[in-house]
Amino acid sequence: MTILIKECTAITMSDPFVRRGVSIAIKDGKIAKISEDPTAFAGQHFDTLIDGRGKLALPGFVNAHTHLAMVLLRGYSDDRNLYDWLEQDIWPAERKLTEEDVYWASLLGIAEMLRSGTTAFCDMYFFMDAVAQAVKESGMRAVLSYGIIAPQPGEKAQKELAITEKFLRDWHTGAEGRIRVAVGPHAPYTCCNEVWQDARDLAVQYNTLIHTHLQETQAEVNDSIRQYHQSPTERLAALGVFEAKTVAAHGVHLSDSDVKILVRHGVGLAHCPTSNLKLGSGIAPVQKYTEMGLAVGIGTDGAASNNNLDMLEELRLAALLAKRSDPTALPAADALRMATITGAQILGLEGVGHLAEGAPADIIVIDTQGAHWQPGHNPVSDLVYAAHASDVETVIIAGRVVMKDREILTFDEAKAKQKVRALSAKYRRN
Repeated sequence: MTILIKECTAITMSDPFVRRGVSIAIKDGKIAKISEDPTAFAGQHFDTLIDGRGKLALPGFVNAHTHLAMVLLRGYSDDRNLYDWLEQDIWPAERKLTEEDVYWASLLGIAEMLRSGTTAFCDMYFFMDAVAQAVKESGMRAVLSYGIIAPQPGEKAQKELAITEKFLRDWHTGAEGRIRVAVGPHAPYTCCNEVWQDARDLAVQYNTLIHTHLQETQAEVNDSIRQYHQSPTERLAALGVFEAKTVAAHGVHLSDSDVKILVRHGVGLAHCPTSNLKLGSGIAPVQKYTEMGLAVGIGTDGAASNNNLDMLEELRLAALLAKRSDPTALPAADALRMATITGAQILGLEGVGHLAEGAPADIIVIDTQGAHWQPGHNPVSDLVYAAHASDVETVIIAGRVVMKDREILTFDEAKAKQKVRALSAKYRRN
């Protein structure tokens, strides 16, 4: 499959950050050439031609933390604190989940992400074979983890770890390399020490990530200090968990000491501002974290606590929240890096997240002709502060066009919508 995007404005994530009037040639899943020369591709045949005039091309967004199939529970429980939301509403509802529910909800979630420009995501949930199948069929790129919940050692803990290892054997590097499997202990407060150490060993054995939640609320930190005389970060470091490459979601309540531990061990943070605000968990001080050397990507979290999977909205909120007392904090280009190349780096997605010759061709094309894009002084500013998800026109992943002219080409989006509406009946409240 060969593709040519003709005469677009490109945001590269490197120097020069913006290139105008460029054409991008794609071959064998990678970016073959980027050129401002209008004659560079004369006489060459391409399977797909995309007119880039009046459009913006950039790396697809990397959603660094979500629970994809929770679109099934969108609007199910709102205006609650995290623990009441989880323990009284979400966890009881999730006991009703089936593999079919998760498969169709995952397809619907992928449709939502594609339509808002996401080309890769990091997921934790249940029935992960169904999520992987949806990723394989859709053409999406993903890091997938089964959510291990095992507060005590014993038979249940070993069963959770066995599910994870089977998922690793079955799907790691699957779907032509678009799927990577991570080890997913849910959180320090839901997994015992023994499970954490076994999870680390699995991640090291398979040379993959640990994906977890960390210090989302102040109560989590207080409970850990009371029980273990350590913050959750200190506890995991003492257990040797960070010997495996780790990405942690939230990190709203990290002390300077916690941040230094994460930086020293190369742990990446997935910042999820909408979910943290909606659940009343607080606002992560990401400007301070990045100044201390912490690598921070952006995630939406699940649609049950967001309530959408729109990375454009998420990166805009991240930028604006960082400015609440300093308008110079987290400039638009830095927020965009977090949502693309930094997100890819903390997930170990080599080469993803920038436009460069030889890089994987994960590219989105955005229409800039809407009124909200005019007069067009600065395409980076316009993208971060003004763009809508509906501006995303074409999505290319691993050199394959998966959405063109706002039509998803790899699966039946209408059927996914219909199936999720039907399957959601058992979750409805009277």
